[in-house]
Amino acid sequence: MTDSFLKLHTRLLLLLGVFIAAAICMVSLFGSAKPASEIDWIDCFGEGGIAVMTLIWLLATLLTRPKGKVTNLLFLGLSALHISLLLDFLDEFYRFDLEYDWLTSLEALPATLGMGLMSLAMYFWYHEQQVLNHLLQKKERFYREHGLTDFITGLYRADYMKKQVARELHAYRESGTGFCMALLDIKGFSEFNRKYGGVRSNSLLSDIGQIITLNLRESDLACRYASDRFIVLLPDTDLVEAHAVIEQVAQMVASHTPYDNHNSALGFEGVQWQCMAARKDDDHSTLLQRLSQSLNELKAVAA
Repeated sequence: MTDSFLKLHTRLLLLLGVFIAAAICMVSLFGSAKPASEIDWIDCFGEGGIAVMTLIWLLATLLTRPKGKVTNLLFLGLSALHISLLLDFLDEFYRFDLEYDWLTSLEALPATLGMGLMSLAMYFWYHEQQVLNHLLQKKERFYREHGLTDFITGLYRADYMKKQVARELHAYRESGTGFCMALLDIKGFSEFNRKYGGVRSNSLLSDIGQIITLNLRESDLACRYASDRFIVLLPDTDLVEAHAVIEQVAQMVASHTPYDNHNSALGFEGVQWQCMAARKDDDHSTLLQRLSQSLNELKAVAA
């Protein structure tokens, strides 16, 4: 993971090197070195330590984040702050003539700019985290039970869905609040798997799982049902509304384009789906069996 992020940010690392080299060259070009007797080594240790720490923060940011707006803003903000602190550190070793004394006045300017950029990054980071929290809440529903999580998609497996269906059926009998279930099947997945192999197929499953989850409502729950099938629970929802929700999900999945070596990967054709309302006399097994049989019949007609 570390190596992959380093490769992603090669240009930013080169840009950081240019910033640091430019600062050092500017100070050495316009300043004259102080004799050792005039250097305050305690200040050097303190200011140099702070500069090193900001550099560590900057590298940690690049090592732990993918490409994107937030990463770029954090990089630029921390880089500007680091340059200010680096200039302040170098100022302990160099003095400037009056005509170049303006350089010392500019030390704080990059830091001010950097703090502004990092504040903007925090704003966008907050919204990014809201999306991630929203996704996590949909995955986890009522409580965490990581032993039932599907490794490939990050969604819960069918066993977890069965528990949630049993919970909803109990509530349905007690309060009369109905719910719906939907089953989605990836069209052309077998061909895709044969053509591109397990790694790309698993990546496609993961992508589709995330697309389904992000396009559901807050109360809905998506799980991986089996192989290339996903199941969705839609609580307190009638069949008309459930159809509208799943139709939207299917459209978003169909618009996804998987790639193989930067070329569009063929074979994936969106999803087929079936949706039905639960009955009070259902148990989780009969409901899921009816849903699966209905989808199989739909696929047989389409074939």
